[in-house]
Amino acid sequence: MTSVRVPIMFCGEWIEQNGHYRFNGTEARGIMVPRSTTPDSCPEEPVEPYVEGECLSPNNFVAEDQSIFEFVPKTQPNDRRSNEENVNVIVHDDVDGITVSDPTLGNVAHSNNRYMPRVNLFACSSSFDTDNSHSNTINLPSTEVVGDSDWLMGKKLFSSKEELQQVLFMEALRKNFEFKTFKSGKNILVVKCVDNTCKWRLRAMKFGSLNMFKITKYYSVHSCALDVRKRDHRHASFKLIGHKICHKFDGASSSYRPGDIREDFQKQFGFEISYHKAWKAREYAMEKVRGTPEDSFKLLPLYMEMLKKKNSGTCTFLEVDNANNFKYFFMAIGGCIHGFISSIRPVIAIDGTFLKGKFKGTLFIATALDGNNQLYHVAFGVGDSENDASWGWFLMKLKVAIGEVPNLVFISDKHPSIQKNVNIAFPNAAYGICTHHLKQNLRAKFKEIEVGAIVELAAKAYRPQHFNYFMNEIQKVDERVVKYLQDAGYEKWAHSHFDGLRYSIMTTNIAESMNYVLKNPRQLPIHKLLASIIDKLREWFCDRREEAVNCHTRLTKWAEKELLTKSENSRTYKVVPLNMNEFIVKDGDLNGHVNILDKTCNCREFQLDQLPCEHALAVCRYRETLSVYDMCSRYYSSEAWVTAYAETIYHVGTEEEWEVSEEVQSNEVLHPVEKRKKGRPQQIRIPSQGEEKLRRKCGRCGSRGHNRLTCSLPMPLSSNEPVVRPNET
Repeated sequence: MTSVRVPIMFCGEWIEQNGHYRFNGTEARGIMVPRSTTPDSCPEEPVEPYVEGECLSPNNFVAEDQSIFEFVPKTQPNDRRSNEENVNVIVHDDVDGITVSDPTLGNVAHSNNRYMPRVNLFACSSSFDTDNSHSNTINLPSTEVVGDSDWLMGKKLFSSKEELQQVLFMEALRKNFEFKTFKSGKNILVVKCVDNTCKWRLRAMKFGSLNMFKITKYYSVHSCALDVRKRDHRHASFKLIGHKICHKFDGASSSYRPGDIREDFQKQFGFEISYHKAWKAREYAMEKVRGTPEDSFKLLPLYMEMLKKKNSGTCTFLEVDNANNFKYFFMAIGGCIHGFISSIRPVIAIDGTFLKGKFKGTLFIATALDGNNQLYHVAFGVGDSENDASWGWFLMKLKVAIGEVPNLVFISDKHPSIQKNVNIAFPNAAYGICTHHLKQNLRAKFKEIEVGAIVELAAKAYRPQHFNYFMNEIQKVDERVVKYLQDAGYEKWAHSHFDGLRYSIMTTNIAESMNYVLKNPRQLPIHKLLASIIDKLREWFCDRREEAVNCHTRLTKWAEKELLTKSENSRTYKVVPLNMNEFIVKDGDLNGHVNILDKTCNCREFQLDQLPCEHALAVCRYRETLSVYDMCSRYYSSEAWVTAYAETIYHVGTEEEWEVSEEVQSNEVLHPVEKRKKGRPQQIRIPSQGEEKLRRKCGRCGSRGHNRLTCSLPMPLSSNEPVVRPNET
């Protein structure tokens, strides 16, 4: 039996053209009725839907002969559905001889019911094939476009009304025009040009029961005058600008500043925006990407829980005050703890650096060096400042994380709180001060005296005889310096007097290096800061694990290079055996007395660094049966290098992926109570006492204070002609 496929349209409107009504809609369903159906013989029962439970566009309705058919809507007063669910049938004006009587105008509600309201077939142009094949389509336009088409029509569907508005704002900026909202509701948006004489307009409606919006009418031609186009665009809000620059803040960098935003906006759109608007856009973008500092503290318990789930053996601690305000935080990743205890030299440099976020605070860092002399991070903490309470809390939690480590050594600056609390938390550990900070203190106290180089030589000396020689040289310069160094305690900074194994780690540079690595992340909210630290540790573990696995020597690359240098220096040494285990090595200075059984030498370098000295290498060369690698500590072996990075560090995932207990979710942490100081927040570290800024050296002329790109000295005419520097004229 031949049937007619009738498209039923939803979410649209009827448009009168030359006495006919054409339906302009956004969503369609189809039903099938016999071709012989007339208004008088319309079925009493609802007809079967053409496609059950599925929304179709007008292009999905099939005609055998590609002809255009036309229907006229007619209201059924006795219909079982309410008037609010009134349905209109699509109408085209391409068939002659059709008269329209009593058309029903207006929008139509959407229904998900499988039965459609009764519709009256008024006329059609030809019969339709009952085959369900969709080989041919009738092009029934669902969107009216007047004027030249543009890229906006390339995307007629939008996920939400807000997305459509954002697109319209950007379109207005790109084409330098402004519009106003004529009508806006839950299901409709109509905008027009601000110039009443301009015909530019756009209508969009909600797509069915979804939140999606679809453009139903668009007149894209502008005829507005140039006078209505202003210098400060009305649609260039800080939220719109911030939304478009969010990608600039995906990482930890904050180098994209308000001045850069203003410059880029001017280049891209030709408009000037104020500094205040650019600053607000930057703050909005950072908050949208990174969250607020207040919410970050609330997420901290959840982040800790997921961190322990993802990384076994991880230690995290959180302390709040009586009002649930944040006080201290501690984090040590399980892989770092296990690697440090098993394969890393037990020397920890600890330091603190300020945070740059809204609530300030201090980041505590505990760092070591692996067998390849690379940074190996043990633990991190966050507190209010460097004081007795915060350092004491951090070191006690560090003791819980790593336990009692044999021959453990701590190195720090001369902060009194650190030494005091190290002795409390780790009574069996040795403590030393950083020689670099010691030199800075000397420079600040004795500005007119330059003895830093000699002090460094004295600190690194292994033999007491060499140490005494350098101290005598310092005394010739000024006795006050010797008195200051004595008061500091030789046993804390001099290698020859230190009671423990420092493994030639004389400074806290390894902790200061991490401060620089976290220069940008230190301004992030706390859970983003922790995520940035985890990302960096994961990256280092992955890269160094691969490097260690591909190392085919018995020692690490750094240790091999050290031994090669020492071996070259010892080629001229003369070895005199005393017995099977003891040897005298003549080096032209104080000579060396090596005991290969005890792995010692009277130069003290062998036993203090746990790496063969030049005298021991000369003995190994003399006794060919001795292996150099048997004289080295396991900490320098490639096997220990692999073990240190054996475990994998995992991300905690996005917040939507977190699965935590209700107990953890109910544990609310508020931001710390902090009174902000007046003025701009501090972004640059305050130099330590005696610290001087390094002056840049030019690679072209050798002078300091500039680089080769800004060098203004004339080029020499020939390679033999010397460059005249400013201080030589």
